[in-house]
Amino acid sequence: MRRFLTRRTNALSVSALSLVMVFLTSPQAQADREHANGPAPVVTPKSNDGVLSSRVSLGGTGYTGGKGTQPITSSNANWSPPDCWYEAFTPDEFEAVLDERYYAAGNRNAGSVYNYLYGVRSDMTAIKYHRGDDGSWWLLVYNRDLPENTAGSCTLSDGWKWVDAGNPPPPGAITAEQLSQVAYAATKLPARKVTLSPGANNQKVNLATYVKFADALPQVYVTAQVPHPPVAATVVAQPYALHVEAGTSYASPQSCDYVFKRVGNQYNIDTEGSGCNITYRKATAAGGAYTLRAQITWKVHWTATADQNGPVAGPMDDGYTTSEQDVTVQEIQAVNR
Repeated sequence: MRRFLTRRTNALSVSALSLVMVFLTSPQAQADREHANGPAPVVTPKSNDGVLSSRVSLGGTGYTGGKGTQPITSSNANWSPPDCWYEAFTPDEFEAVLDERYYAAGNRNAGSVYNYLYGVRSDMTAIKYHRGDDGSWWLLVYNRDLPENTAGSCTLSDGWKWVDAGNPPPPGAITAEQLSQVAYAATKLPARKVTLSPGANNQKVNLATYVKFADALPQVYVTAQVPHPPVAATVVAQPYALHVEAGTSYASPQSCDYVFKRVGNQYNIDTEGSGCNITYRKATAAGGAYTLRAQITWKVHWTATADQNGPVAGPMDDGYTTSEQDVTVQEIQAVNR
């Protein structure tokens, strides 16, 4: 992530205003700062390589992952989650970010940035960071969960904006639809191997191969949300179809497609009696195996689950998980009497 964030930040053509804004305050700077009414409670996001990261929180059955899960692979090869957006901050939180940048610039003798921040802090002190005014500061933040191999595409440039209460959030403010994309990218799905009958190590020539799952698959969900103002979206992925490939040309057919059936709150497939079942026509060589590949297609949709601007629900790109297993095939032995 360190290498990627550095690369992404360098790729952005942003103003000095933006550059000084995308850094995190330190706990020490928070502790040192007091106002006339006593220490101000300050909540700041985590950062990587100095980039101010979003405060999006994630949770759900598809977020924790674990053994036997895979990150979702989108059916759209060109899709990527959003890089950046604006999130709402309090005056105290905004001051914390500026303070940290100011002291950090001084510590590394960054004269021009230090002088610039000195002027900004003076201006903000004069207006008391809008303390007591109805509204919020909106700060430019970056998606901390962006995949490392995803190119940056952030086009926002202003580091911060003040918006009075009653006015709409600024262009580029986080929306439920964006949060759905963040949740989608964070989703992990079950990638279980199919159960074969006859068994994978006991396949027979010219005998149909039936496919099912030893344990039914659940639908999974991931919720992404920000606390202020409350914006949230939940992404749900449901097992929909299974594509099975024999792994050899010595099979007919060489692949089959099936649709999951819902059983209670879970989904499974049993291809016995199906019109398509892989049949191997040639035994594997001694010590050899065919590689059977199974790909699950997941239907995905999202729903806004807290206040937001823009769309409130919609379909998303299908997701994929894949698994492979070795299959050994034997000739059927006949006994002559």
